Amino acid sequence: MKSILVASQKLFFESVQPERQQSVATLLLLHGAGGSHLTWRSQLRELSDRFRIISVDLPGHGQSEGTGEATVGSYARSVSELMKVLELRDVVLGGHSMGGAIALEIALRDPSRLAGLVLVGTGARLRVLPAIFSVIREDFELAIQSMAGFTFGPAASSELIEEERHLLAKSSADVMLKDFTACDSFDIMERVGSIHVPTLIVCGKEDRLTPPKYSETLRENISGSEIVLLDDCGHMPMLEQSGKFNERVSSFVMRL
Repeated sequence: MKSILVASQKLFFESVQPERQQSVATLLLLHGAGGSHLTWRSQLRELSDRFRIISVDLPGHGQSEGTGEATVGSYARSVSELMKVLELRDVVLGGHSMGGAIALEIALRDPSRLAGLVLVGTGARLRVLPAIFSVIREDFELAIQSMAGFTFGPAASSELIEEERHLLAKSSADVMLKDFTACDSFDIMERVGSIHVPTLIVCGKEDRLTPPKYSETLRENISGSEIVLLDDCGHMPMLEQSGKFNERVSSFVMRL
């Protein structure tokens, strides 16, 4: 893991790239609520022979310093600063769920650094049920168990669900509450049509957290965007169906 200093906090990230290629596209990948760079472990492993892959631990997550943020805008500022410090340009910015909201915010604020967007299981508005906040406050262990199971589609293996439970348990209730607060207040429905960055939208047809209608709304409002809906897949297509997911992402990036 590498780290840089952003707003007096160390942000950690994993960076891998092909050994023999000097000039390749860069994919900067952002995880969702309570996650870490390991959300993208299949892409770090399976796409690094074609592209430079950078997967970030957002503030307060994984190994990164901080206590998390309560707004998508605050996370977006940290990621924008990371791009500046690393001198990243023509980036394909990918985001899952809350990470997708962060990517959308950056596309609105600073599109000049972006070559494309990959939006996974996300939306222009991300309302959170009040019951989710309650269970996190009252029984964090139960919340982790419930989220890990609810996140995946019916075809996901028990091993994959257990991996997610283990990774979510490394977060804290406070950071998780901030993340869901950030999601709940996120709403760019009136502005999403202003995004003109080439965009790939991916969603599982069995996604119960951000159903396909969220992705369809993005497709309708982002001019020229394309959408992929995966059968028998839940909220984590980059893990549940990594092969199909990676093929579609590779094809999209190669056409930019």
